[in-house]
Amino acid sequence: MNYYKIRVFFTSFVLLLGITILPVKAQQRPIYNQLPPEIQNILRRSHISPYGMSVYVQAIGSPRPLLAYNENQARTPASVMKLVTSYVALGVLGPRYRWPIDIFTTGKIQAGRLRGDVYIKGYGSPDFETVDLRRLLNKLRRRGIHSIQGRLIFDNTYFNVPRINPGAFDGKPYSSYNAQPDALLFNERISYFTVSARGKRVVAKALTPAHNLIVKNKMRKVRRGCRPRIGISRSGGRVIVSFRGTFSSRCGTRTYSRAVTDPANMLYTAINGIWKDELKGYMNVKFGLGRTPNHAKKLVTYNSRTLAEILPKLGKDSNNVIARQLMLSIGAKYYGAPGTPRKGAEAIGDWLRKRGLNFPELRIENGSGLSRFARISAKHVSDLLMDAYRSPYRNLFMRSLSIAGVDGTMKRRLRHTPVSGRGFFKTGTLRDVRGVAGYVKAADGKTYIVSILHNDPRASSRGRKSHDNLIKWVFWGGRKQNVARGY
Repeated sequence: MNYYKIRVFFTSFVLLLGITILPVKAQQRPIYNQLPPEIQNILRRSHISPYGMSVYVQAIGSPRPLLAYNENQARTPASVMKLVTSYVALGVLGPRYRWPIDIFTTGKIQAGRLRGDVYIKGYGSPDFETVDLRRLLNKLRRRGIHSIQGRLIFDNTYFNVPRINPGAFDGKPYSSYNAQPDALLFNERISYFTVSARGKRVVAKALTPAHNLIVKNKMRKVRRGCRPRIGISRSGGRVIVSFRGTFSSRCGTRTYSRAVTDPANMLYTAINGIWKDELKGYMNVKFGLGRTPNHAKKLVTYNSRTLAEILPKLGKDSNNVIARQLMLSIGAKYYGAPGTPRKGAEAIGDWLRKRGLNFPELRIENGSGLSRFARISAKHVSDLLMDAYRSPYRNLFMRSLSIAGVDGTMKRRLRHTPVSGRGFFKTGTLRDVRGVAGYVKAADGKTYIVSILHNDPRASSRGRKSHDNLIKWVFWGGRKQNVARGY
């Protein structure tokens, strides 16, 4: 039997058995160019058009995506943009980067008395809080200084941040998430207030007082109901926070947070309290803002926590002001101080291009995603996640993300599913916007990158179910039966 007869016989045998032999390339898993039917059904029942949704899913190590749908469409990402800020911060600043806070003086120290100007200079620390201020002042006290007389000047010139109306974004200028960045940021610029019923009256007070902050309490004690109303007004340089409404003893103690004042006024009051009450020192100073002279003598330095330690607060809690601080710090490190939003945005784009990540549609306004200007595609979010996974920062980066069903913004999502504890995500939500992107350690042993950006009038209120079910679909490797059963 010659070669030709053997080939004809084998082909006939294969056809007889009903077996189709495809080329090796065609045997690869196909790319899904449409949303899975079960996801389309969820969107249909929620009255959401699928055209506002962009998805890109790819397994680590795979040359092709599992699912690509509207993947190149530039979308508003909301807080998913923080993935870009976090990854570039690791690359530009480095995971061990710490932000210093320095105290200088142009005065003289004699017998423990410091007479003259004292400067406190910040370099953009995202997490400078009361506990850190206490440690900084303790270091100064240990220098033998117990008395300070002169001027106390706060230097925030390491950043040059344009003055904007924080309420321009959504009409809520005093909401904590709208806190603006500052090179000498303190307590994330947030003031905390408590309301509680004591005896026959209601007590409202500031837990974090500031020099220009006044609390007015006009609340009434009632038997039932907890209906406090908070009003904020300004008079001259003062900020007046008024509490009105009704409150009962059944309400316990309620805590409220607002971004109502500036770091300088917060710092001045906190420094006075710590120096006089805790450190038993003497202080008689006037305060203001200014630039530290070149000839000023450095007295002490306090360094913040490392970037690696701070990143989980950014990623898991979706902290906007930390993201803003990082973007300005990136700009200052990359192009030199002062850090500006423009320098930060240009530094981010340049660093990404040097990594081979060319995102022509990328628009980044403040690093937090709290923006209607920001844009990126689902495909390029996925490309960034792939590059981060292959980088030396993989573990740090993944640990900064919310774990499905465990913590952060994903704590209540996918809790009673196999994805719980196996999905690592950054979420994002604005009016008409919902997104989620990250990694899934799937049932088949592979790690998949998932990027979902959804811009639709109903996306923020009704889109979550479709996103969670798509993540479950990825976990099961694209098999729909387990998703349909709700596993």
